[in-house]
Amino acid sequence: MKMKFSYDKLLFGLSGLVLLASIIFCVINFNSSAGDFSIAGQLGSNRYEPIPVPTFDGSTAVWPNAEEQAPGELYDVFTPPAIWIDKDGTFIFKSPIEDRPQVPFDIYLVALEKEPYRIQLEGYIEEDFNDSQKSILLLFDEEKRERIRARVGQSIRKHEISVYNFTIDRIQDADGFTKLAVATILDFRDGRRIFLTHGKRKYKDNVTVFLRSKKDPEFEIKITQKPPYEFKTESAKYILEKISLEESSVTIKRLEDSKQEQEPETKQLFLRPNQTSNKSLESEANTSNQVFDFDF
Repeated sequence: MKMKFSYDKLLFGLSGLVLLASIIFCVINFNSSAGDFSIAGQLGSNRYEPIPVPTFDGSTAVWPNAEEQAPGELYDVFTPPAIWIDKDGTFIFKSPIEDRPQVPFDIYLVALEKEPYRIQLEGYIEEDFNDSQKSILLLFDEEKRERIRARVGQSIRKHEISVYNFTIDRIQDADGFTKLAVATILDFRDGRRIFLTHGKRKYKDNVTVFLRSKKDPEFEIKITQKPPYEFKTESAKYILEKISLEESSVTIKRLEDSKQEQEPETKQLFLRPNQTSNKSLESEANTSNQVFDFDF
């Protein structure tokens, strides 16, 4: 037992000596490496010297004025210039299109005439509420300025019409019932069936357009044909493309003219409040309390 105890002590002592020697060796090597790095940093060709941080005082930048790019032409930095190239390959700043002569749009709208159909339905008298065919129609001849009384199936040679049919529809709405009375007549002049609605004025299909020229005071054109219709003035050719009774306007297109180097142009011409025709005034005066019905 004594021998074993002595042997353990000996091993413990040797282990302590080995650990102490290892610690001493690590400390010596670390100090040697640190010394080498310090010497390299101090004695190397690239010295680590502090660089002073520059300081700036507040100042305002001054932009130079735009320089002349071409004779009489200046533009700023943020404004892209419009540049053309002439036949010699030189940059120019003036558009060659602007040099073309500008032809004015000299047409203006004078009047729009809408002619009423020659027979109008002014009213009716119901003799049998269950049979509208027995009603008496109260018609008016616009040409002869005469009132007409007629029944369904009756021909009236003097006024060149016959009454083909008459219907009364009762339509229910928020205010109650509304009557829709429609008379169908046969026009002997062209053989057409015409529908006349009570409370609505009947107009012909065509509208007469009156145009004048600002350049030529003596020029005036009356157009009764439906669009498109081509016409010309002393300075240009035009096309009537559209008629709008709701807006009291017409759409006119000026055609391209290679001789005068003008581009095609389209304008909507409106009727001024003080521009109208006697026939239009008369028609509106006679039917101021009626609803208009245009067939377009």
